[in-house]
Amino acid sequence: MGRALARRESMHVAILEQLRLDIVEGRWQPGERLPEPLLCEEFGVSRTPLRDAFRILETERLVELIPHVGAVVTAPDASDINGAFEVLALLEAAAAETVARHRSPEVVRKLRKVCELMQIALEKGNHRRYFELNDDFHAAIVEGASNPVLQQTHEHLMWHVYRIRQTINRHRPFSREAGTGEEHQDIVQAIMDGESARAFALVRSHLLGVGAATLNDAGLAQPLVAGEPA
Repeated sequence: MGRALARRESMHVAILEQLRLDIVEGRWQPGERLPEPLLCEEFGVSRTPLRDAFRILETERLVELIPHVGAVVTAPDASDINGAFEVLALLEAAAAETVARHRSPEVVRKLRKVCELMQIALEKGNHRRYFELNDDFHAAIVEGASNPVLQQTHEHLMWHVYRIRQTINRHRPFSREAGTGEEHQDIVQAIMDGESARAFALVRSHLLGVGAATLNDAGLAQPLVAGEPA
């Protein structure tokens, strides 16, 4: 009984993760209805676990459940992206503050190494690698805070960021102006110096700035106001 329940839960998680990824990467476009018969066949499941996944995706604002229609993919919305970056800025800033207080040598080494690799990717114009490393940088800060609740909340919000980034990258080439790496280096320095308040301010300002640029690149007219670093 316990093993059967575990298998069902494992399948449910697998379905949810794959559907979320498919939406974020553009397999299913905004306004498109997720085809239940096809998905049931792909996953080898009945409609019950599939619809359970739909309900979670609706709470994440990636789909809308419409009566007599089904699960319809939502369009990226300025208020969603705006709200995601505002909360992400606070979460990561709090994580950076904690990391700066503890100054774990392992976390600091990882951040410095990622910064170096980001600069190399930027100089080579390798935008895919740059964004992967950028995500690694921010993930290292969040993981370094050792707060599972913060980390899980951060992960859920990041799906909206990944989604809008995919949309932007499909319609415009990567630009070196996407970043110089100086802000990341300043964040690492503040952490290394144990300046927790400055680390908080720098991370918050950085993410609000990234959010404003992202909204602008996506053509969504609801810019954020980046805070001034302390």
